[in-house]
Amino acid sequence: MVMLNVLWHIYKPRQIWTRHIFIRYTVDKESRLANLFWTDSQSRLDYECFGDVQAFDTTYKTNIYKKPLVILVGVNHHRQTTVFGCAVLVDETVETYISVLQNLLVAMNKKTPISVMTDGDKPMSATIRSVFPESRHRLCVWHLDRNAFANLPNREA
Repeated sequence: MVMLNVLWHIYKPRQIWTRHIFIRYTVDKESRLANLFWTDSQSRLDYECFGDVQAFDTTYKTNIYKKPLVILVGVNHHRQTTVFGCAVLVDETVETYISVLQNLLVAMNKKTPISVMTDGDKPMSATIRSVFPESRHRLCVWHLDRNAFANLPNREA
């Protein structure tokens, strides 16, 4: 937390962009961290090569600060997961997700994905339609299976 305090006082525009790292953040009325997006040079290089298909996933308040964590990922030519960027959020609204994807576009030279996979979260779906209107939005098979097993009646009975 001390490091973030130092960053806040040094970088008044609330943006850090060097050859190696891109960070944007917002603070709330009490000057506490609200939203934080970051990516590094390796992630930007990977995005240029493998960013045509992306998956967005949000972990729901599993960290000690109880804040949503968004991980933007793809798969490289070795079928390995490649992280394009991450964001810690204050909430999961369309406005907040729009900020995340707009920051991603700035960091990645405005390259938009061809296809995006999500868990079907309504605010994220609306955001993808708004920020990536030409991209195809698909639901993750794992989430579809989980939802089907949870909501379909047991046929064995």
